[in-house]
Order: sequence, then C-alpha cells, then structure tokens
Amino acid sequence: MRYAFIGLGNLGGHLAASLAGAGFDLTVHDRDTAHRARFDALGVTWADSAAAAVAAADAVITCLPSPAVSEAVLTEILPAMRPGADWIETSTLGREEILRLAGQAQAAGMGVL
Repeated sequence: MRYAFIGLGNLGGHLAASLAGAGFDLTVHDRDTAHRARFDALGVTWADSAAAAVAAADAVITCLPSPAVSEAVLTEILPAMRPGADWIETSTLGREEILRLAGQAQAAGMGVL
C-alpha cells in the first residue's frame, strides 16, 4: 500500500517518521518546507503540494492544526485522490466537524477512518 501523510508538525512529524522507519511506502507534504530535510534524510518522497502527495496513495493520513486547515486540505486533496482511497483523519476536530468532513469525503467515494 502507498500512503500519503499531510501535516508534519509536532505530532504528525513523529507519526510520519515512525511510518517511514517501519518501511511504509510514504509520500509526505507540509506547507512548512522546513520539515523537508528531516524526511529527505529518511528517504521519504516529498511532494510540493497536498494534491501531489495524494495522487498515487491508497490511504491518506492528515494531522492538521485546526478544523479550518483540515477543511482546506480536504478541499484540495479530494479531486486528486484515487477512487476508493481511504482518508485517515488524525487532526483534533469536534464531532460535528469530523462528521461533516467525513460526509464530503464519502460523497466523493473515499473511505474514512
């Protein structure tokens, strides 16, 4: 399986690095390119946009700082995701927010975890 990970801050960076260390096929993206050197050193593919990161992924993991950022990223990645891909949302979202965003992803044919 191919994974994309978007959001490489305090939590996301550690989660993505753990996946990379375990040998997962991983492409990453963060709008803060300061994170790139860490993942280059791990041999992980860096994508220049969230949409590019998800294009070949079977599952997309997001770990983002706010509901507004989660929604903006989802809006960007949905058209680029492969049909039937799964979205694994690990951001801190309220119940209503995750249900609303999950509904958008499911309506586009994505699985949601």
